[in-house]
Amino acid sequence: RDYPDYYVIIRQPIAMKTIRRNAKARRYTSVADFHRDWKLMFDNARTYNEEGSMVYDDACTLQRALEATLSEKTGDSFATAMGTQSPLPAAFSAALQQSASALPPAAAPKASTSPGAVFAGNGVASPTAPPAPTDNHYDAVPNGDESHGPGL
Repeated sequence: RDYPDYYVIIRQPIAMKTIRRNAKARRYTSVADFHRDWKLMFDNARTYNEEGSMVYDDACTLQRALEATLSEKTGDSFATAMGTQSPLPAAFSAALQQSASALPPAAAPKASTSPGAVFAGNGVASPTAPPAPTDNHYDAVPNGDESHGPGL
């Protein structure tokens, strides 16, 4: 997988394709259940991606739009906080910082590597590397992969 640390950081991965499949199969018993899965996806995007990144900002924008639409259509309030799913456990965060500080400074990535994805020369993926650009950054999972990747 392209982002092995994603499944360490994100405890409950979910993708747009999963939400769409659940909706088509009528697995949601309420609008609140439908909203809960979308919120989980947005929280996952903000937890894994840096604040200010395109994915982080898009998660906030899309969450506000979804919640406004659900509130308007149902008459109920679906507005929720824009926080992350959960902070990284302190032990994991400390270990990640210690590991990152032991690595040499980042150099320009190799031509076959997405920008910022690899620390210089050691092949260790950066935990905060942005996802590789796609034709449409709103795609749930690039290339039809069902692995529930790091983006939206």
